[in-house]
Amino acid sequence: MLRIIDRYLLRGFLLYLLLGLIAFIGIYVIVNLFEKIDTFVDNKASLHAILFYYIYAIPVIAVQVLPVAMLLGAILSLGQLRKFNEITAMQASGISPLRITSPLLVCALVITAAAYVLSEKVMPAAYDRQTEIMEVKIKKCRPAAARGRSGIYYMGRCGRVYVAQAFSPQPPVLTDLSVQHFRSEASRQQLWRRVDARNARWEAGTWCMKDGFVRIFSGDEEVAAAFRTYCDSRYDEQPDEFAHLKNDPLYMSRQQLKDYIQRIRESGARVQEYLVNYHLKAAFPLANFIMVLLGACLSLRIVRGTLALGFGISMSLGFTYYGFIRAGQALGCTGTVPPFLAAWLGNLIFLVVGVFLFWKMNR
Repeated sequence: MLRIIDRYLLRGFLLYLLLGLIAFIGIYVIVNLFEKIDTFVDNKASLHAILFYYIYAIPVIAVQVLPVAMLLGAILSLGQLRKFNEITAMQASGISPLRITSPLLVCALVITAAAYVLSEKVMPAAYDRQTEIMEVKIKKCRPAAARGRSGIYYMGRCGRVYVAQAFSPQPPVLTDLSVQHFRSEASRQQLWRRVDARNARWEAGTWCMKDGFVRIFSGDEEVAAAFRTYCDSRYDEQPDEFAHLKNDPLYMSRQQLKDYIQRIRESGARVQEYLVNYHLKAAFPLANFIMVLLGACLSLRIVRGTLALGFGISMSLGFTYYGFIRAGQALGCTGTVPPFLAAWLGNLIFLVVGVFLFWKMNR
């Protein structure tokens, strides 16, 4: 059972956290609404479609702004207690700063785990649904599964890269298709086989190609064989994969991103950017705990002021943290630092500062 003091501290923290989260989400929605108002008006979008468009945007927004809301909750809840000398009364009763902050830190760990699950399980599906509402309900386009695409470039499995002029979903057909096969040779990816076809149809769980050539490359030599029909059961990339091309790492789960990185690596392309984002998806949720640690230290040792001051400090530290995240991404994508270190750069810096302040506070 939670003690009375724990419930009291958590009630204040969760209240300010909720208010901060609502405020940040509201600001994001208002700004985004003004950006997209022309699209809504031009397409005569219904209020129902607009409403659900932003409802499905909430998980994406919440994951991004939650660390700043956690920082705000810690600073304001403990800052208000300190302002009215309640912290002083607790310490006079023999309650240490560690004991005062422990309920908030335990709660922050729980929220960190919840944020990770949200980003992995909920956010990708919510983003897909939000995109579908924009395309189908607002712009009045056909669903992606029933809509063709042009300029197809898709990373398949086992080192395959699909390049096609167009994709038609009903029935599934790839036009002017070239399937390039890569394999590792002398520490680099080498094109060793290519299948070119006028078109390919999805039949019996594979792509059956019509009117083309199979080319085998060995050094400077090339062997080509023409075919009228060519089917290979290994070509098992599903038609839906060509209908729903989603290569933005921000909206993938770690497992989706891991699979995509493997495909890119097999094709011989650079994977630095995607590796950084893969590690960042594990690092970013931990920022929620670090922000509470930092906010608690600032409130108990430094900050004593108004709601506006707490909000200003939270925003300043939040933007500083996101600045370190962007700097780490840039360093990782260029290969200056390893992807893992690049993704954890912001967390490491803020964690060191937070642990130092926490140690000073409890001396």
